[in-house]
Amino acid sequence: MSRVLRPAAGLLALAGLVGCSGRCSPPDPPPETPAGEAAPDPGERFNQPFEKATTDEVGPDQLPPPDHTVAGKSTAEVRETVERLWPTIRLADAAGKPLSWTVTLDTAEGPIEIALRADLAPNHARNLIALTQAGYYDGLRFDRIVHQQAEDPTGGRTAIHMVTLGCPAGTGDPGIGHIGYRLKSEFTETPHEAGTVGFTRDADPSSAGVRLYITLAPAPALDNSYTIVGKVTKGLDAVERIAAGKLLPIDADPTRELPERPVFIRRASASVK
Repeated sequence: MSRVLRPAAGLLALAGLVGCSGRCSPPDPPPETPAGEAAPDPGERFNQPFEKATTDEVGPDQLPPPDHTVAGKSTAEVRETVERLWPTIRLADAAGKPLSWTVTLDTAEGPIEIALRADLAPNHARNLIALTQAGYYDGLRFDRIVHQQAEDPTGGRTAIHMVTLGCPAGTGDPGIGHIGYRLKSEFTETPHEAGTVGFTRDADPSSAGVRLYITLAPAPALDNSYTIVGKVTKGLDAVERIAAGKLLPIDADPTRELPERPVFIRRASASVK
């Protein structure tokens, strides 16, 4: 049964996805290149350093990350590993063409392959690759099953069907979707389709960290308000089985949609095809 989003609650309160009410404000447009100056090298966007792509500032709706993930990994050590791996990950070839990176999630419901879109969000793609290589997602779970309705860009209501994964605490609660750093937003006009993979965030557009969502159907209410990082190319049926799982009774906490028996990620891997 779908739950209707109330304007005062926003998508965050029910899905742990964002903290704005109704539609979220898009990011400011990138500054134009001043007259007489050369435009930035397109290749630079594939090679931004960690300190430029992220921020350590924690907003008022953010909580400190847990010392250890629910799988027992030190969040501080994972963050250090991500920062160390960051400059070693190549996203494009010498000609500036994006490489075909794939992240695969090994689950009890079957493998889920995600083709990354470094052309859309190079920093978020690099972050996902680094987190995967650091073993962050191993042992974590699909923490929420979301069936909701939200206001779409036309002013109407649209259904949102998705699963979320990768919360360090395993709960999917708001404010703990990071491990000490947050990514600056990379929103695009790319529409959300079935199998779209993006990073969840809180009210601040630049508050994505480690948590992901996978949509099961088009979700125009999310367009241009979330950073899309890729798309499921194999295993969408596995995601559908996860999304069909039974939820804990809503009376336990009406703001959360927690699976009764969470599906765990046995191992995540990243490779270039």
